[in-house]
Amino acid sequence: MNLVLFGIKGCGKTILGKKIAEKLKRAFIDTDVLIEELYHIHRKTSLSCRKIFKEVGPIGFRSLEYEAIQSLQDVQNSVIAVGGGAMMLTKNVESLEQNGFLIYLIVNQETLKKRIFSQDELPPFLNSKNPESSFERLYLERDEVFKNLNTEQIDITTMNTKTAIDQICQSFQAHLKKNGSYGK
Repeated sequence: MNLVLFGIKGCGKTILGKKIAEKLKRAFIDTDVLIEELYHIHRKTSLSCRKIFKEVGPIGFRSLEYEAIQSLQDVQNSVIAVGGGAMMLTKNVESLEQNGFLIYLIVNQETLKKRIFSQDELPPFLNSKNPESSFERLYLERDEVFKNLNTEQIDITTMNTKTAIDQICQSFQAHLKKNGSYGK
């Protein structure tokens, strides 16, 4: 069984995912890296996810993201970080649920806004003419969808890294134990 971490950009899924994978002695997979690898295979050139999104647009990016998630169907015993946009597509959620325990990493809107707006460059999915309003709409839309998914939800807004890792691991181990997969 995989542990799948998702949330709104800036929630810490990659940083936490790497540390959790190390702690649980599991492989770490970031779907953003898979998207970059798929883009390289298809286009014979390397770009970051940010640049891929700018080049192919949201529809092209979601198509690569879907392909990346489908490539994980036979993956087991890994910690997987999934971009928030992927979880807006029911097919992606269903694919990840088949062999994974999904946890929505909740971070409050103001904290995420500070993290995202402190970066050198804004994410391409935000409207550059009105980034604050664009971010607020995105946050509210995704948070509502994510909270209605049948997944574990952990609010890590006020947790330090160690506490967040411990809480996520405890939740995952409880799930494994409850479902007869403890230690697998």
